Amino acid sequence: MSTIPVSEKICSLSRIDLNLLTIFCLIYSAGSISKVADMLEISPSAVSQSLRKLREMMGDNLFVRSGNILLPTVFSDELYDNIIPLIDELSAVLPVSSLVQKKRLTLYTESFISPLIVPELTEKIISMNDNLSLLHRTDDLNETRIIELLNMRQADVVFSTFSTENSNISCKKVSNMKLVLVASQHNTLYGDTISEVMLRDASLVGYNTKNEKVIYYRTIFDKKFRSSERCLLTTSFASILMIVSKTNCLGIIPEKAFAAYADMYHLKKIEPPFPLPQFSIYASSRKEINKTLFSVLVDMLAAVPG
Repeated sequence: MSTIPVSEKICSLSRIDLNLLTIFCLIYSAGSISKVADMLEISPSAVSQSLRKLREMMGDNLFVRSGNILLPTVFSDELYDNIIPLIDELSAVLPVSSLVQKKRLTLYTESFISPLIVPELTEKIISMNDNLSLLHRTDDLNETRIIELLNMRQADVVFSTFSTENSNISCKKVSNMKLVLVASQHNTLYGDTISEVMLRDASLVGYNTKNEKVIYYRTIFDKKFRSSERCLLTTSFASILMIVSKTNCLGIIPEKAFAAYADMYHLKKIEPPFPLPQFSIYASSRKEINKTLFSVLVDMLAAVPG
């Protein structure tokens, strides 16, 4: 079986502008020429020209426009899948000084799961002693928003209650989230349990969110078990804890958060007359995620119950 000499392979590669391939990968991830131009701080016409050259070189249109988004062709999917591993290997052999060393990881979460994720992740990163820092932001997340944040490189990892399916993105379940009903330890209206009748007229503090799953379960709960509006809706998890701690209001919070904050806010758990819903928390990241962040996620994944 004849093989092509290494010298010929190198000469054939010399005819390919590797910058075109990197721009191709960015367009594939972002789905937009203007967004790639913003990332690289060049003009959209320069990106368009590079795409035109690569189309001529590959003999394929590579992308087709659907509204404001560029969708990859079948050939483009195969090309991307073959290029990404090569980029990873090339990055691994380049001198460290030639690479931009990322010292900050950008993390997005839904507000109400932030207390379940951020402290633990911060602790793990500090223990790694790798001169890294976290930038944490909260957002009203859904699958479309998660894909946008990751593909646009606005986030390194997104923690949410959504299992994201996308060819560019890896998604792993990192933990389960059980909800519990809580009250202040000084609240004399309720003991260790509460009846449906008492719950129907209780003052509840609620989490104000656009999360479809939370809204769905809350709507069912309100229709079946509530006769009045909640006394407070807020996007602040700390406000829920403080209001419940200082008043006769009840709140529904993750069990892990109760374990962490019960002593601080003098909270007690109340057994509801029916099971409360449970959620899973997922970590979504680009498939070409940097190795440091990946090791942190693997460490967290090890703690997930089977």
